[in-house]
Amino acid sequence: MKKILVTGGGFIGAEFVKTYKKKYDIVAPASEEIDFSVYEEVSELFSQNKFDAVLHLAAKHKVLCENTDAADDLIAFKNIQHAAARSGVKKLIAVSDCSDAAPRGCAENYREDDFEKCAPVFGNGLGRYLVNSLASKDNMSTVLRLFGAFGAGALRADNAITEILAPAVAGKKKQITLRGDKTVSVIYSEDVCKIIALFINNDYPRGIYNVASPVAARLSDFAKKAKAYAKKNDRDIIVEIGKDEQKELTADVSKLLGEIGQFKFTALSTAINKTLDYYKTHKSELKEEKQHD
Repeated sequence: MKKILVTGGGFIGAEFVKTYKKKYDIVAPASEEIDFSVYEEVSELFSQNKFDAVLHLAAKHKVLCENTDAADDLIAFKNIQHAAARSGVKKLIAVSDCSDAAPRGCAENYREDDFEKCAPVFGNGLGRYLVNSLASKDNMSTVLRLFGAFGAGALRADNAITEILAPAVAGKKKQITLRGDKTVSVIYSEDVCKIIALFINNDYPRGIYNVASPVAARLSDFAKKAKAYAKKNDRDIIVEIGKDEQKELTADVSKLLGEIGQFKFTALSTAINKTLDYYKTHKSELKEEKQHD
C-alpha cells in the first residue's frame, strides 16, 4: 500500500481522503498540526514517514491576496519540494488553480505551452506562477491546474459554482442572478480525485497539465439545472441572466487526455444533481456571509 502525504484540505482534499483512505495509507495533518512554511516542521514530518508520493493542496487563500500570503505559499511548496527530494519521494503532485494563467479570470482555450509567456505581477496569480515555475525545475513534480471545480463540500464563500447552485436547496434568497453568461472549463470533484489517483499510480511525464472536462459549460447551464432541481423539490427560484459581455475561461486539455486516455468524465447534469443532493442534507455548509458577484 502506497503511503501518501496530503497537504491541505478543502473540498478536493477531503474528497480524496474519503475516497482513497482504504486504497492508500494517507497522512493528512490538520493545519493546526503543522505549518508548511516552517522547514523544521516539514523536515520532521518527512523524517518520521516514508512517503511514496505527496499531494500538495495547501494554500492560505483561494482568491486574490496580499503578496505576503503568496510568498508563504511559495515557501511552503519549496519546503515540501526540498524535504521530498531529500527523502527520495518519487512523485510530488501539486493541485493548482488557473490564476497563474488567467489572473483576470479570462482565457480562451489556454494551453500549457502558454505558461511563462505572460507572468502575473501580484497576489494569488504571482504566487501560483512562482510555485508552478519552481515545480517545473525538478524531476518529480507535476502540476494539475484546475480552471474551476465543484462538488460536495465546496464552500459557498469560496466557490462561484456553489454560489450559483445554493439557492436551489437553501437560503432565503430564491433567485440566481448572473451579470452575464460565460463559457467555462470546469470539472467535478470526484473526477479530479480519480485523475489524481491516475497520476499517483502511473508514470506520466512530469509537467503542468490543464485539468478540466473536455466539454466546456456555460454559467447558465448551472443556473438552469439548479432551477429544475429546485422545482422537483417544490422550491421555486428565479433565474436572471444579464447581458454583460463575459470573456471565456476555457482550457485546452489535449495534453491531459493524451496521457490518461479514455477517461469517463461525469456528465454535467449528473455532477450537478449529485452536488445538490449533498447540499440538500448539508444546508448548514451554504452560509451566505460572503458571496461572489
